[in-house]
Amino acid sequence: MTVLEKLEAMQDFTYVEQKIATYILKNKDEIGDMTISELAAFTYTSNAAIVRMCRKMEMKGYKEFRVQLVRDIERRQREQSPIDMDRPFYKKDSAPDIVRQIWDLMTETVRTCYETIPVKELEKVTDWILTADTVYLYAVGDSLVNAIGFANRLIKLKKQAVIINQYGETGTHIRNAGEKDVMLVITYSGHNLLDHKFLVSLKRKRCRLVAISSQADIKGYDAVIQFPARESYDEKIATYYSQTSIQYILNCIYGIAFAKSGD
Repeated sequence: MTVLEKLEAMQDFTYVEQKIATYILKNKDEIGDMTISELAAFTYTSNAAIVRMCRKMEMKGYKEFRVQLVRDIERRQREQSPIDMDRPFYKKDSAPDIVRQIWDLMTETVRTCYETIPVKELEKVTDWILTADTVYLYAVGDSLVNAIGFANRLIKLKKQAVIINQYGETGTHIRNAGEKDVMLVITYSGHNLLDHKFLVSLKRKRCRLVAISSQADIKGYDAVIQFPARESYDEKIATYYSQTSIQYILNCIYGIAFAKSGD
């Protein structure tokens, strides 16, 4: 969840923290220039109470919270822009119009992912991949294409990568996976996850389980790299947004891995 979403949810907030959050949400346009002392005065609270709320949202302090909140607000405003992720162009549009509209869509997609994906999770997953004996990948449809490309890049890092469902050998690969391996599941909608029996088997063998998805409520995985859902699951002309997002995330993981490997 973003800082803005956490503010709106107010999960496990005390009465005082709810009071601060409510004021911020009602005065989002002013918060970027507001000092912590000013916010404390306007909410009849204290600097310490504001810092505690910020840390509850995994921010180091008010300054980091304020910067991230402004970014979240700006991102949400852009998400309400006229770019249609499901239908960025129409049959009667000219070639120059389509070229520009696809550029706008992809630029907005990468910007959205950049501002929201959990970098700490990315780095943690990258460390798991670098120390794994084998990286197993599971994906279907268009996501499978991205998975194959990522597996090919991992080979360049001298990592063994296997698409477990590419040749109908999912069960065999699940049996072979162990505690020194990573299982990476890619699914935009969250509908194409591993069968529960496979999940239980992998957890029992302590294989690292990672999901890349637009859904945040995926259970049973050791890490979930979640990005915003801005594309319809059914009513779209192509999977531009979802697959550009997934490709960007996989490219980030590879880039971090390459840098850490020292090659």
